[in-house]
Amino acid sequence: MRKIIPAVAMTLALAVPAFAQAAEACCCCKQDPANAHAGHDAHGADPDHAAHGMVTTPADGAMTDGSPDWFTATFPHAMTLTSVTVSADGRPAITVPVAAAAATTRVSADLPTLAPGNYVLNWTAEGADGHEMTGVVRFMVH
Repeated sequence: MRKIIPAVAMTLALAVPAFAQAAEACCCCKQDPANAHAGHDAHGADPDHAAHGMVTTPADGAMTDGSPDWFTATFPHAMTLTSVTVSADGRPAITVPVAAAAATTRVSADLPTLAPGNYVLNWTAEGADGHEMTGVVRFMVH
């Protein structure tokens, strides 16, 4: 009995924060807690947005065969891409020009030619109602 009580207490201590997190509203679509996704983190990388149909190319964790020509993001609702930066290990970020465009479900930006290495791409997009989504894509160019 002495061993069971601490084990139950430890299990409850670990489980309660997970239930509380699942009850929070979604960070990017403000979905009500009853429909929120368990484990959905605020302002996370693409896997967090994938629950909402958000997809990027290159994908987070991708290993590309050569430099990708562009960055593309597909959203479940119309968005406008407002900024993109890309940086290699140990180098300053490069701001990628983003063309002004009407809100749409698929946005893109031309990328500079990237040498083989590891990269981090940060993006920001804005919805017609003014809400902002951000994301990080980590990928490797071979």
